[in-house]
Amino acid sequence: MKHSAVIKLLRDLVAIPSVNPQGEPGTDKTGEAEIAAFVAQRLRRMGADVEFQYAEPDRPTVIGKLAARGRAKRAVAFAPHTDTVSVAGMTIEPFKPVVRGDKLYGRGAADTKGSLAAFLAAMERAARSRAAREHDIYLIALMGEESGNDGAKFLMRHKWPKLLGKLDFVIVGEPTELDIVNAHKGSLWFRATTRGRACHGAMPEHGENAITKMTRIIGRLERDFMPRLARRRHPVLGCATMNIGTIRGGTKVNIVPDRCAMEVDLRTLPGDDHVAMLRKLRAMPGRPEVEVMTDCAGLQTPAGNPFVRQLVAAGGGRCVGAPWFCDAAVFAERGVQAVAFGPGSIKQGHTKDEFTSISQVERCEVIIGRFLENLP
Repeated sequence: MKHSAVIKLLRDLVAIPSVNPQGEPGTDKTGEAEIAAFVAQRLRRMGADVEFQYAEPDRPTVIGKLAARGRAKRAVAFAPHTDTVSVAGMTIEPFKPVVRGDKLYGRGAADTKGSLAAFLAAMERAARSRAAREHDIYLIALMGEESGNDGAKFLMRHKWPKLLGKLDFVIVGEPTELDIVNAHKGSLWFRATTRGRACHGAMPEHGENAITKMTRIIGRLERDFMPRLARRRHPVLGCATMNIGTIRGGTKVNIVPDRCAMEVDLRTLPGDDHVAMLRKLRAMPGRPEVEVMTDCAGLQTPAGNPFVRQLVAAGGGRCVGAPWFCDAAVFAERGVQAVAFGPGSIKQGHTKDEFTSISQVERCEVIIGRFLENLP
């Protein structure tokens, strides 16, 4: 079966391993260097200026700039991420893309190489368009999103605004089924640790039980901390939520544990103050040690933003909220209006048989092309 150019591009991208090396990747083919080189070659071929930025050695973010002919009226960016999650436990060949009907299978097909393919293909068309070349158009292929927005945070903290100049709008690539995510929850992952004093389990009165301390903190979180957060409700996102994902303590049944640690996933609302939350957590009875693992603010971009309206007019779907977080909030924290948008379903991201919709990838390329032709 003959496929369109954008689907051929997607197959090439999926075939390049770019697994995030953190955790258990399930393969020794990790990092973004190879896919970054591929993307850079495509960008240079269309006439874009290309630069690599390294948050970590051998793990580049690729920045391509398709400069306006003359003074730019607008500056917009497309920002998919190039890393994928682990391939451990997959039931399909992760780097051998297979097409069945409207589905293209492979690791990263949905999250977010479908977006990357569509954005790249649309930019290639824009390079030949007079209307689109009235603007500066960037592709920012970000490393390290799956481990906590590492590429975006590095870029915005250390290279903004000198490197990118003034951006008017950013579309972050995520599998949204072509709806426009203009609001999403923030995420504060933290590790809380309590300390005790070990002694023989037959004489616990001579020690101090770190697990018991932790149970009191958990009780305080459930009885006081979360109910206070839940008093504020977002019209689309609902309330903040908490999940205690791991807890570990003690070494043996007959030893009073001197250490206990738990990892907590706190999903917050746009505007929530993470610094104040951490201060309250550290002040709880028992004075737990609190270490931040991931800190990403929530996103709230007005649906009436002219670029959002133009994306809708170009064929994008509804403005919706999401319980997950992404790089869009990192840009928004620096004052750049941003949304998440792309083909495929978030339900397929990270799965053992990940796939994306071919028709949505092709549709996304068309929508982005229209968007660039008619920027406000």
